[in-house]
Amino acid sequence: MEIFILGLLLVIGIILILIEILFIPGTTVFGILGIIAIFSSDYLSFTYFGSDTAIIYSVINAILTLVVIIYALKSDTWKKIALNKVHLERVNKNKYDELKEGEIGVSSSSLKPYGKAVFGGKTYEVKSLENFIEENKKIKIINILQDKILVKTYK
Repeated sequence: MEIFILGLLLVIGIILILIEILFIPGTTVFGILGIIAIFSSDYLSFTYFGSDTAIIYSVINAILTLVVIIYALKSDTWKKIALNKVHLERVNKNKYDELKEGEIGVSSSSLKPYGKAVFGGKTYEVKSLENFIEENKKIKIINILQDKILVKTYK
């Protein structure tokens, strides 16, 4: 029965440490619980079997734990469950393709400095380079950034 308890504590400790390293790094809860389980199995080996057998058990325990952790980190089995795909596309990547700098439109709301404007029959959110532009005024696109359309009044 004692050997079963020692083995169970050792296996649980190694599993908890692997969970900490591979699946939930940085939480330290699983790592600490794993270390406690492994040290508990070492302590119980001294209690159950005496110092000579317990020292041998502790050395084997340390070697086994290191071998399992090193093998788990170096094996390619973790590459099967790891996320390897890189997402390179932008959201709304062609959002402003139909607009061009210098295009003339009309503000459909007051721009203070943000508001709505109509270009080519479509409504866009724009930012005024001036402090305030009234509603229904002609505006001109000055610059098109990735997420903003910069405008000013057209005279």
